[in-house]
Amino acid sequence: MKVELNDISVCKKALDIEIPQEIVDNEITGIAKEFARRARVPGFRPGKAPVPVVKTRYKEEITSEMMQHLLPRFFSEAADERKLEIVDSPNFENIDYAIGSPLKFRAVFEVYPSLNISNYKGIPVERASVTVEDSEVEETLKRLQQDNAEMVTVEEERAIKEGDFVEISFQGTIVEGEEKQPITPDKAMVEIGSPSTLKEFNDNLLGAQLNDEKTFTITYLPEYPVKHLAGKTVEYRVKPETIKEKKIPELNDEFAQGLGEFKTLEDLRSKIRADMEKHKQDHANEQLRDKLLEWLEQNNEFEVPDSLVQRQIQVRMQRLIRDLARQGVNPQRLDVDWTKIRDDQLKQSIRDVKGSLILEYIAVAENLTVNDEEVDEEIEKIAAETNRPQDKVREVLSRDSGLTRLSNQIRNKKTLDFLQTHAEIQPASTATG
Repeated sequence: MKVELNDISVCKKALDIEIPQEIVDNEITGIAKEFARRARVPGFRPGKAPVPVVKTRYKEEITSEMMQHLLPRFFSEAADERKLEIVDSPNFENIDYAIGSPLKFRAVFEVYPSLNISNYKGIPVERASVTVEDSEVEETLKRLQQDNAEMVTVEEERAIKEGDFVEISFQGTIVEGEEKQPITPDKAMVEIGSPSTLKEFNDNLLGAQLNDEKTFTITYLPEYPVKHLAGKTVEYRVKPETIKEKKIPELNDEFAQGLGEFKTLEDLRSKIRADMEKHKQDHANEQLRDKLLEWLEQNNEFEVPDSLVQRQIQVRMQRLIRDLARQGVNPQRLDVDWTKIRDDQLKQSIRDVKGSLILEYIAVAENLTVNDEEVDEEIEKIAAETNRPQDKVREVLSRDSGLTRLSNQIRNKKTLDFLQTHAEIQPASTATG
């Protein structure tokens, strides 16, 4: 076998291979004998046709099968001899074969980049502040007040004012030229002055009295989300029937007791502060790890295999589609440029692949491994979070290399833990970058 290795780029290679005629002829003869055992050739009993006749009659099929056998086999041998770390299956090009001649072909493929990373200890990184300000706690208390407010009907006779919640009855007519299409009469609750309430409703209801009938016209924008109204002009007749106000509860011990196992308002404040501190701490750690990996990516330049990038783009696209489906959105019905969305994933996908290769290099260099007990613990955690039996979770993960991916995720986490432990972490107030 003659082999020549050519560098197309750092990661992209080509092997020009020539398989000797003798090997090719032997392979063809072996395949032809298999064909002869089951072939039906006119003039011969089934399975009794001579091999030379079979070679002639099934020339194309035998040649095709020969290539399916020899091309990947001799590519693998050549790659193994040269200790090439192949990313994915090769593309076979420039296949040149004629009966009685050697088989020549080119295999184009990608290899993993050869990394030499030594700057992963002592990375300078800034930790975000995890201080919880009193104002943040009070803002959370205000939101809890709003969430627990009661809607109270206004009994006094007065004009509608900003902040009121008004129950209205309305009739509408879609106007298209001289034609008018009625909208089914209905009732609705509108918040006066709210950004979510259409300006025309706010303007006409503000200052009105109960049972005052208001007539006005709205021309909806073409991109209005309610399709049967988008781009249409509608005449409305609206009558306010009830005014309601939000009754905000007082901030006191009784309010705190109504929210759970709290005796006093100060107990509630303490719990809010503790929850916010934990959230900020978790978020700060996540940001810190992102910064560590980003620093390594920026300070270690190397080419990444395009096939891994394309694979990661596909992963990100599938994740996006799953997220839309969970929200009840049918991706096929969305009027979006999927090609542009896919193209927009390129930059982050390159970062994803680069980061993954860096973490793998460090894990090997520092002998960071994952044992069966750690995988079992993670499966137990997933089962608890998803409320599914552990056996069922393991069964699902056993498909499509799920357990391998889980093990890689655990190892990546351990590697990030290692980086964080050995980083030069500076608090936000004193960090110099």
